[in-house]
Amino acid sequence: MEVWEAKQKAIKVLEEKLEEEERTEARRDHHAKRPPRPCGITVHTGVGCPLACAYCYIYDMGFPGSVKPYKLTPLQIAYAIATNPYVAVGAWGTLVAVGSVTEPFLPETREKAVGYMRAIAEYLGNPIQISTKMLPPLELAEVQRGLDVLISVTDLEGRLEPKAPRPVDRLMAGAELLKRGISVTLFVRPIVPGVTDRELMRLLTAAREAGFRRVIFGTLRVTSGIAARLRAYGVNVMPYVKELHPTRQIPIKYPKDRLISAAKDLGFEVLPASCASNVRAHGQACALCRWGPCGDINKLRANLEDVMEYLEWRGYKHVDIEMRNLSIRVNVKIDRRDKIFLEQATRLPVETGRRD
Repeated sequence: MEVWEAKQKAIKVLEEKLEEEERTEARRDHHAKRPPRPCGITVHTGVGCPLACAYCYIYDMGFPGSVKPYKLTPLQIAYAIATNPYVAVGAWGTLVAVGSVTEPFLPETREKAVGYMRAIAEYLGNPIQISTKMLPPLELAEVQRGLDVLISVTDLEGRLEPKAPRPVDRLMAGAELLKRGISVTLFVRPIVPGVTDRELMRLLTAAREAGFRRVIFGTLRVTSGIAARLRAYGVNVMPYVKELHPTRQIPIKYPKDRLISAAKDLGFEVLPASCASNVRAHGQACALCRWGPCGDINKLRANLEDVMEYLEWRGYKHVDIEMRNLSIRVNVKIDRRDKIFLEQATRLPVETGRRD
């Protein structure tokens, strides 16, 4: 299978550049073990964040209010991802999202974030996306053709993000990247009732004037701690949730229809999720989750001979495969690792088991 061969080639090239101790450390890292979600695999450039945004979930997960750059080198992170048995390598491989449990462009993590993206782009080639509240460096234009940058803004005043750069400055930084041909999307995340909705038209108008043409609306997820912090800012989420939990993040049930309609009226393309922006930026397609299919579905044409070859190489017998309604159906039960890998490699759901 072509994707499997690309994976093995990347592993071999990186192994030659790393010492044995470095390879061992990378293989033990969670980036080498964690199954990607349909939206891809997240890459941590650091641990913790000092920005202390009122709605942030990482503090309830036990992460600190200070940041420490992630321990792996750029080559190690690329190697860890390549050796992850669930990950497909290549231009149409697993989507990569940089950030997650920190802000990637903090002064402490900025250099590592760029280094990680450069290594992933050079040695793996996977589609990369990064989300930020900081001012992204202009050198991103040199990282990868199609690199997708999400400029995260909750409201134009930024009152729930007192330690982050001003939202207007973020929009202007995104505008500079747009001028350099980089894919940049407005990420209105999270939608905070009484804050985001109240200033929505101002935010969308400012983004439109800055050159943004795509937008994503992200759901607010709350714990009891987040709800308490938001109350200190005069935000009450209780009308939108039935329960609160100390660590489990509960999505609030806030209707997005009005926000989506307002964005479309201003000429924005509204995308259903952040991964859809990554797919769109790279001119690709995906049908792995309920938000899709995204992109040009005519490009989702899995090579069933390749799938069969991979499964036979993995030791499965009497395999029969067919395509049906943007999914791959396999007549035998296959290991979870193989199922996820094939889904990542084809961007199509894989259904397994005996068929009538």
